[in-house]
Amino acid sequence: MTVLVETREASKRYVDGSRVVRAIDAITMTIDAGEWVTLRGPSGSGKTTLLGVLGGMIAPTAGDVLFAGESIVRLREHHRAELRRTKIGFVFQALALVPEMSVIENVLLPLVPEGGATGEDQARALESLARMGLDRGKALARASLLSGGERQRAAIVRALIREPKLLLLDEPTAHLDRESAEGILTLLDEQKKAGRTIVVSTHDPRLSSEQIDRVIEMREGVIVPSG
Repeated sequence: MTVLVETREASKRYVDGSRVVRAIDAITMTIDAGEWVTLRGPSGSGKTTLLGVLGGMIAPTAGDVLFAGESIVRLREHHRAELRRTKIGFVFQALALVPEMSVIENVLLPLVPEGGATGEDQARALESLARMGLDRGKALARASLLSGGERQRAAIVRALIREPKLLLLDEPTAHLDRESAEGILTLLDEQKKAGRTIVVSTHDPRLSSEQIDRVIEMREGVIVPSG
């Protein structure tokens, strides 16, 4: 298998008054292209920080992060931003949808830096939303009018609009009912079958599936050895 993303002794420390908080501490790991990895652990275990480090959203205090064999820590900021825009899709726990914009406008937001969406982009986005159960009426509605599960699906479509190699999701089933959570699992399974690399951060025990290749347990900023 080809390694897509890798961390080497990656650490992230924050200063909280007189206290130094180790969000993640000297983590070394690899994730293969096409692999589905779940980061699991209680709140505060470092899952979200590690997800941000993997995606170049958070710079590690020490150590290195490589994407397709190239250090993203050593990249200039505009090159790192370009990597995030073109190769990495991120679904935040808070979803970060603009409530007063329509769903389709939210989905097409990542294309704004390149001059905005074309007619072909809009058609592709509408088709993707429809495949995820969001018909044209939902696509044209304000994001604030959708249910939690619908907003989550819209956020995933937005993360996929650039067809990224790596999809990162932070607590994608938080506050969702069982049916909505199962729907998210189905959507992620489809992305895995399409060859997408997926990393999910969660403490939700429902987020388990035979399609997941590997579960990494985290506690207090470190990976807990399996077994």
